[in-house]
Amino acid sequence: MRRTYLFLMLAAFCHLLSAQNVSNRVTAYQDFKSAIVLLANGNALKVGKANIFLKNSSLVYKSGAKVLQANMNNVSEVKFDDRIYVKIDSVMAYRVDTVGENGLYCATVVDMEAYNMQMANKRQITNLEISSQVSMTALVSPDDEQEYPLNDYYYFKYNGKFVKAMELYVLRSVPKAKRRLFWAIVREPGFSWTNKDSLMRLLQTIS
Repeated sequence: MRRTYLFLMLAAFCHLLSAQNVSNRVTAYQDFKSAIVLLANGNALKVGKANIFLKNSSLVYKSGAKVLQANMNNVSEVKFDDRIYVKIDSVMAYRVDTVGENGLYCATVVDMEAYNMQMANKRQITNLEISSQVSMTALVSPDDEQEYPLNDYYYFKYNGKFVKAMELYVLRSVPKAKRRLFWAIVREPGFSWTNKDSLMRLLQTIS
């Protein structure tokens, strides 16, 4: 019974990971890189070594040998060479694309529930053998190749305001004159509130 339960737990976790993106690092960039940080007071600050910490999608930077997390109350925007991150609510979301003054933004965050499940499963199955020759440990990534399950959370910048990319929130922001167009896109087969192509098509239609 115990062996069956642990196998089912592993199968459930593997299914969860298959539906998510995964990363072998917990930062957006492999290496810390230079960035321009726009502060809440309007001032700009050049940072030599910055990155985005995916555990909570926050700005981190190196100061000597230390890695520090920025005070997010003071951060408004971060410009890297390839992406622009904007603080939305309490997370840093990068700009996917724009339609005029409107835009689609994405905050990538480590799914801590799935990660903790992964760690628990690793501890439970370490010594569990399917047979005398095959160990369940072989099905788990080595510690030095840890995989972090990621969730993408999307936001629209629409008519000057940031809105979560969820049906109710967006619908409330769409003018009545464009709601028929809104429903035409949302009800299309294959439309998804977690797919950037679907969301960009919606943004183009209602902009």
